Amino acid sequence: MEAAEKKQAIKNQSKTIVSDKVKDYSNEPFFVEKGKASKAFLDKHGFPKELVEKR
Repeated sequence: MEAAEKKQAIKNQSKTIVSDKVKDYSNEPFFVEKGKASKAFLDKHGFPKELVEKR
């Protein structure tokens, strides 16, 4: 762990470490297909009213 990453982890008082070295999976076919399926499901059935904030 680099010193800058360690400082960031200590500053946030968290055990997670944020790194720029992680690959971006947003355009992977598996995740794109899952996103489309989720969107289609929510368009058809809607979001549960119990979980939606009342504005």
